[in-house]
Amino acid sequence: MVGGDGTKRARRAGHDRPWHRRRASWKWLTDAKNASNVPAGPTLAPAKAFRHRRFFDRTAHGGKLPGTCDPAERKGRNVVTDITSTRDMPPSGRHPSDLLEPIHHYSDRAARTWLYSSVFWLMFVTLVGLTIATELIAPNIFAGIPYLVFSRIRPIHVNGVIFAWLSMMYFGGAFYVLPRLLGLREMWGESLAVWMAWAWNLTMAAGFAGLSMGYTQGREYTELIWPVDVAVVVVLLINIYIILMTVLARRIRPLYVTVWWSVASPIWLAADYFIVNVMWRPGTLLGNGIPGARLSGALEDPLADGMLNWWGNHNLFGLWLTPMMVGLMYYFVPKITRTPLYSHTLSLVSFWGIAFFYTGVGHHHLLQAPIPGWLKTFATVNSIMLLVPVFAFVGNIWLTMRGNWDKFFVNIPLRFMLTGFLFYFLVNVQGSFMAVPAFNKMIHFTNFIVAHAHLALLGAFTFFGMGLIEYMVPQMARRPVYSRKISEWTYWLLLTGFFGFFWVLTIASFLQGESWARGEPEVNVLAMIRPQYIGRAIFGALIVFSTFTLAWNVVATVFSDTSAGTRRAFRRAVALEPGE
Repeated sequence: MVGGDGTKRARRAGHDRPWHRRRASWKWLTDAKNASNVPAGPTLAPAKAFRHRRFFDRTAHGGKLPGTCDPAERKGRNVVTDITSTRDMPPSGRHPSDLLEPIHHYSDRAARTWLYSSVFWLMFVTLVGLTIATELIAPNIFAGIPYLVFSRIRPIHVNGVIFAWLSMMYFGGAFYVLPRLLGLREMWGESLAVWMAWAWNLTMAAGFAGLSMGYTQGREYTELIWPVDVAVVVVLLINIYIILMTVLARRIRPLYVTVWWSVASPIWLAADYFIVNVMWRPGTLLGNGIPGARLSGALEDPLADGMLNWWGNHNLFGLWLTPMMVGLMYYFVPKITRTPLYSHTLSLVSFWGIAFFYTGVGHHHLLQAPIPGWLKTFATVNSIMLLVPVFAFVGNIWLTMRGNWDKFFVNIPLRFMLTGFLFYFLVNVQGSFMAVPAFNKMIHFTNFIVAHAHLALLGAFTFFGMGLIEYMVPQMARRPVYSRKISEWTYWLLLTGFFGFFWVLTIASFLQGESWARGEPEVNVLAMIRPQYIGRAIFGALIVFSTFTLAWNVVATVFSDTSAGTRRAFRRAVALEPGE
């Protein structure tokens, strides 16, 4: 027997049927920009909705989309602010449903372990970077301490940024979003994913200890010795297995584009890591410096090894660091802004464009080397064609943000992410220009390469990663962020430090390139750019300080008692709700 009119409407809408037979209500699509019941998770644009109706049918849970709840259910219920502080509550007159979400029923144990570990490694690798910058000013400052020699700690810094900080942050983000997009409470093998986080931490610690003692393969970006390489690949394969099993166990059948990236990128990383480290030729176990070690992680032909090395090194950016940022951005920007993703088609263009074009750009680092001419041309053409998926991604996010740019100034996690998004656009445009032979000849071997690498690793990926942490930690801890003021300080310290760091290196690179073109002796060039190196260390100190303020805020958010603040925020939100 059907009850009142509301129950009849629910029965007609199919909300009492099994999830795979429900009919979705489309009334909210008529004014998606202003409706208070826009889905909490990333969705397709209203214009595309009827074309992709099955996506919405399969995301219905009890007649509601994931992450939403009715106002009647919200009353008297503890909530977590979707923004980061009790001071971020909605102004008078705004419905709070787009700013609050119920306490998650998700486990998030794996996401927490990977993400919190990444915060530790972020502090560590930036401290190592500051040590390097100091040695460029005062080369003898750590004389007599072999573990701090420049040639030993520089590989620790580079590998630490890529594999310890960014990789752990990305896996934490993936383990956070996948259950939410697949309709699951937790990852398949959640406990196994936690153990893999600790295994990755131990692997990184062992690798860095080996580098500090001089055990290295002596190849750019692939310095970690063979036993560490084996451990890295094993953990990657287990993580891939966990992700694939999670996707197979999903309750929501259509796959949002973030899931595509989260599945493909770890597979690409594992394959690239195995190939570029030449793991089928282990040589000796401890790397160079030991008889017979010349076969360790390298091809016998030096030129062929150089070509393989830079092909694989650039794929770390193109098939791992970039795709994971793009995929997670497609989740978090619509999630935070409560705005449907502008175009599903553009997201697929960016996916397949990066997959096809990015694998061929690595050899633009060798335009001044005696490699085959066709390979140089191929790298240059692919570097230019890479702008197609870049503009597809940039346009998609930009149009998703249309009408939401006011949130850039009030929502700190979104501000971090979009700052990284803007730097990502700049680094790709800059990279395409670097593939032009005439320009490449001027900046080759200069600090322009260092500035370019930091524009990607620090400007794009680290800004995005810190925004991801600022968003995820309050959600997983189920309480507001400890201090919005500390978050503001973190952002401006990092932005100031990076901006100054990038420009002093860029200026130094032009001084180097112009001086070398005149035939200036290198000893004179080094004296000329010493002021820029001093500036590099000063701005680097600001960057290090920003990582410590971030860690302080994370620890305080997780361990401080903010329940009173949460209750005050909830009371304010309920007071702003319209009458029912």
